[in-house]
Amino acid sequence: MTSRDTNLVVARLFEEIAQSLEVSGEQGHRSRAYRRAARSVAAAPESLEQLARDGRLRELPGIGTAIAALVTEFLSTGAMRTHQRLVEEHPPGLAPLLRARGFGPAGVQALHTATGATSLDDVERAGQDGRLADALGQRRAADLLSQMPALRNPLRSLRLKSAWETASLLLDLLGDHDHMAVAGAARRMCDTVVGRLDFVARAANGATPLLDLLERLPPVVNVIERAADSVTVRLYDSVEVRLYVAEPHRWGAAMVWHTGSAAHLARLVTLAEARGLRFSPQGIVSDAGLLSTPAEGDVYAALGLPLIAPELREDRGEIEAALDGSLPDLIQESDLKGDMHCHTSATDGVATLEDMARAARARGYAYMALTDHSRSLTITNGLSLERLEEARRLVQQLNHQLAPFRILLGTEMDILEDGALDYPDPTLASLDYVSASIHSRFKQSEALMTERILRGIGNPLVHTLNHPHGRLLGIRPSYAVDMPRVVAEAAARGCALEVSGDPARMDLDGDWARRVRDAGGRCTISSDAHSTLDFDNIWLAVGSARRGWLEPRHVLNTRSLADLRELLRQRSQNGAQA
Repeated sequence: MTSRDTNLVVARLFEEIAQSLEVSGEQGHRSRAYRRAARSVAAAPESLEQLARDGRLRELPGIGTAIAALVTEFLSTGAMRTHQRLVEEHPPGLAPLLRARGFGPAGVQALHTATGATSLDDVERAGQDGRLADALGQRRAADLLSQMPALRNPLRSLRLKSAWETASLLLDLLGDHDHMAVAGAARRMCDTVVGRLDFVARAANGATPLLDLLERLPPVVNVIERAADSVTVRLYDSVEVRLYVAEPHRWGAAMVWHTGSAAHLARLVTLAEARGLRFSPQGIVSDAGLLSTPAEGDVYAALGLPLIAPELREDRGEIEAALDGSLPDLIQESDLKGDMHCHTSATDGVATLEDMARAARARGYAYMALTDHSRSLTITNGLSLERLEEARRLVQQLNHQLAPFRILLGTEMDILEDGALDYPDPTLASLDYVSASIHSRFKQSEALMTERILRGIGNPLVHTLNHPHGRLLGIRPSYAVDMPRVVAEAAARGCALEVSGDPARMDLDGDWARRVRDAGGRCTISSDAHSTLDFDNIWLAVGSARRGWLEPRHVLNTRSLADLRELLRQRSQNGAQA
């Protein structure tokens, strides 16, 4: 086995561990950690053997003490006991079934128990010999078998954070090349990137050296297509990557074209034709020849438009807004004064309140809201009224120590099955900030779920509705709810809706954030941090907010502490009068 083979084998083992965790029903940080490790190991320019000999395994991104120990175990024994145990209990080969209609982790596990299947091949054999029909019934078995071609050859989808992590590793491996950038759906900050990752590079001395280098990178397993100015490759984890190389004088046109979206580009092509121009992947051409477009702004200027931010390029009114001068002044991460959704080790976080507060202050924030879970969510060790008072005393102590930085004593409170709130009103009135969430009974009917949420946010003491759809990207769909009605009611009452930077949620997405804006409502932009490192996920929420055309004025936590407190007070006062 070559050194490169070792890296790829270990990466695949980590990927299978992540898949096994998903089959088991585990949703969260562990599976993401193994996937980060898989990408890092696959992309490592040095062999794991050499890194281990030098004691440098933990220099790889995403490789901590526990994962480094698994690598060492594999290098010594050729196996990982953790991998063997998980694969036996929760076969990773069944992970594609999680995308099948009507299948979640429990259904996949039940099928495995009933048929002994550990792969899609096994499932098809069970269909041929009748075991699948015995386990599922004739109709459901036939439906599952009809889905097999799509389950075998899916368009690989990546959550946005995973897409950017893979992109960053590839950029590091490609080295310090002049003006290389991520394009495509990842650049537009779509919450899920389907199909492939796109890159555009600028090269004055021809495309061949850079295309050759991409083909030779450690995580690349085969070349799908090669042309004079581009190459498409497949990585070890089935992700496709396309690199397009442009000359400096048409780099801007290449970036616009390969960023997309298709609908936005179609509008630009039409505008170009109206001006007697032709716009294509090669650039903008007039009767006099190719126009110089070294920057994206040159493309839009040639079409009579100001530069349109990548997040807006969806043909959803951005062309019209550009033509009439009404493009939004989009929010930026630097506009945020604090984070409104943070957990500690008192519930399901991993860091103390002091560590979280110091990390938030180090980011330049003026405040953060402590939003540990409320008492009914026992799975997260939700705070009883007595423990909430302990948190209050700790907040007071730390606010004295960390001044002028401020911790807002808050809660992520459960909206119970009937819409009642998990803490009594006198308790809520004593808090600085109240956010509310759905964490149970996801399968209620649309009518019941809608009324449940409306009752919850109808309480004027609730300032924000968190992750309003309850989805987990690629794992759990949104619950059934009349969201237009929720948005309208929240805007009317002054209850904000969260735009979450949790990589697994990214809820609200850009489309719904824009609906909140258009309804006259407000949002919060939050990380849902469960560790000090999770504060870094705020860029994902900012990306969704920008896709939603949000400006700083639409977001509560762009305000100073004094202004934020006044807005929260107005919500309680005006909501009580509504």
